[in-house]
Amino acid sequence: MKASAALILSFFATAAAAEPPAAATFLFSRGGSVSAPLADGSHVYLATGSTVTAWNRGGDGSLTPTGDSRATPVQGVINALARSGDYLYASYRGYATEDSGVAVYSIADRNVPQLLGQYAYSDAEFLFAGGIAVAANHLYVFDNEQGVFASPLTSPAVPTFTHVNTGWGNYDQVYAAGNHLYTVGRTFLSSTALAIFDLTTPLAPQQVGSASLDGYDNFRLKVQPPFAYGFGLAVNISDISNPANIVPRGRVDSPVAYEGIVLGNHAWSLGLDGLDIWNVSNPDQPTSVGHSTIGTFATDATAALDGDAFLATRADRFVRIDATQPATPVQRSEAMLPAGTAAYDVSVRGDRALLLGNAYGLNVADAADLAPLARFETSLDPSLQGRAFEQLAVDGNRAYLTSWGSGLIIADLTNPSAPQQLGYWEYPFATAIAARGNRAWVGRSTNGGEVVALDVTNAAQPQVLGAQTTSKVLRLALHGDYLYVADEAQFGSKGGGLLVMNIAAGAPSPVGSYAGCGTVRDVAVSTNGRRALVACGETAHYVDLTNPAQPQQLGTYADAGNSVALQGDRAFIASGTGLDEVSFANPAQPLRLQHWDLPTTATRVQVGADARVYALTGMGGVFVYAADRLFADGLE
Repeated sequence: MKASAALILSFFATAAAAEPPAAATFLFSRGGSVSAPLADGSHVYLATGSTVTAWNRGGDGSLTPTGDSRATPVQGVINALARSGDYLYASYRGYATEDSGVAVYSIADRNVPQLLGQYAYSDAEFLFAGGIAVAANHLYVFDNEQGVFASPLTSPAVPTFTHVNTGWGNYDQVYAAGNHLYTVGRTFLSSTALAIFDLTTPLAPQQVGSASLDGYDNFRLKVQPPFAYGFGLAVNISDISNPANIVPRGRVDSPVAYEGIVLGNHAWSLGLDGLDIWNVSNPDQPTSVGHSTIGTFATDATAALDGDAFLATRADRFVRIDATQPATPVQRSEAMLPAGTAAYDVSVRGDRALLLGNAYGLNVADAADLAPLARFETSLDPSLQGRAFEQLAVDGNRAYLTSWGSGLIIADLTNPSAPQQLGYWEYPFATAIAARGNRAWVGRSTNGGEVVALDVTNAAQPQVLGAQTTSKVLRLALHGDYLYVADEAQFGSKGGGLLVMNIAAGAPSPVGSYAGCGTVRDVAVSTNGRRALVACGETAHYVDLTNPAQPQQLGTYADAGNSVALQGDRAFIASGTGLDEVSFANPAQPLRLQHWDLPTTATRVQVGADARVYALTGMGGVFVYAADRLFADGLE
């Protein structure tokens, strides 16, 4: 038996040496920031990150996903959707200043949006795509830097754009009504800009009116001609019937609102805790009707569509509300958004993927396709700043979640489909986390860096074992008796770099450092603990950890270094423009095997227990790649 086992291992080792593992392949992308939903009969379309998802709104009030474009993400983050017949149009912008465009989807099969192509509307060097609209049998794209572009819909699958208005502005949303387009956007001075365009000559739209509105009272502005309705610290109504003379009408103080919906003679203002209902039939005197406890926390996008209202939230909820009686709204159903709108970290546990949602806790998903299964919302008060989850560590049956706004949450994963909170340790500005057994190490990144060791034997009452002052802790990696600290020096201060701490006694004790790059953003340590990959911003360094107290540089990759992951001698390195797969088989001469574009910078690259590679881009979504299993098995 021993001889047979040795022979088998020898065979695989020889095969691996003769044929290096194949390069990774892209699988799919899901999740990311949301824009306003768009309806077509029984279907609703929602853009998340760089993809579009179709949902069926059943007659029973249900909301069910039917298909998406996960296999063909666009080259940027989608800002808005518009529809004409069997076609969807999406405006998007990417990482580079010139990476803005329009994606065209076929929805001939209403269940599955099919990407037909991506088209540039301009070759200008500086582009910033905003809203998009269909009106006057034309497709209009608004660019904050370059103005307005239009394409006739005579060939709806292949738009051809003309620059039809050169005025720059703030064009986050576009509303089409009659012979006018209304654009709304936030300015650098925190005011809200409204502009009105006349389409009498479709290929020569003329701006016929504009206004700069108080940005606190009108944090969100919704257009329903002849009025525009502002939501923020108040409910405001502006008369826009004469575009050349926009007139303020009624105003009433309201609970703080971050979004709003207009439903005929009623309006809803959406805050952190439910929605407030207003009667706006008298534009000079809006009045309060009542309050609904329907959950509205972190709502980022809304739409009123044929008797329904939809809320898409940063807490990964997609909510359908019966709006037929707007004075008495009733929630009809709720669904989870696949892969989340702002996933900051991931850990794979068996057939479950745990995605860290920045606004609330964990999105529990099927590891195969990141289809959502459950949500774990922590006990922290509903506040984006007070939660702000940043990193995740899983050890045994526990998950450790760092909240920049509050501290450390400890959850029980005995049933990974239904995590339960075990404890909370208050520690503002918690960022990085590592855990093993009855110990956890937490790193702070604001108001002075620090690494704190905790005894978490009793998760309900963590006990401090010791701490070490650093500069700015961005990531922790743990192997054996050593903790590796990615410490970014701030504003020229001393102390940044890769710090090595001995944690054999629990409390961290500095024993060495790597000074090859002064500003370390990320660190990944190989499974055997002998190598590390250090992200240095514009470069990545491959480091020998044979003597942990004296890390030695083995090689440098010059093209990227924002976030890193290691899988054998294969590295995955993120930069501003995408993700590189790099071989360090010859450490002194790292070889880039391939490059994938990403819609925005990946803040976390992770190799999961399933051997897949995850690039988490926040608002751009989660990008998943399949790597060769030989790396996962350690047979390279």
